[in-house]
Amino acid sequence: MQGRYIPMSQIEIPLSEVKQHCRLDESDTLDDALLMGYAAAALEVCQQHIGKRFDKGLVFTPAIKVGCLLYIGLLYENREMATDVELKEVPFTIKSLWSVYRDVGIY
Repeated sequence: MQGRYIPMSQIEIPLSEVKQHCRLDESDTLDDALLMGYAAAALEVCQQHIGKRFDKGLVFTPAIKVGCLLYIGLLYENREMATDVELKEVPFTIKSLWSVYRDVGIY
């Protein structure tokens, strides 16, 4: 698990990176608040999926960040109430990035 410990209060995914991932122009500010809300939600879902919190020792690695960006993109692309995509669970690609950090309790 390479990465460095970052206190929870300092963990964020910069809006510029979120916009770049979602292929949005930096000057388009209409959805900025929405995107940052999705970023916060992605961090929360990540912690729930892994079963460990950043403020309890989970390291914010590049793989975790990429998984969060993918999750943000998924939420943004499917933000309308009427969509063909069901968001019941975290998609496999994102799970594969996050699951290696799970504590499955095998003794």
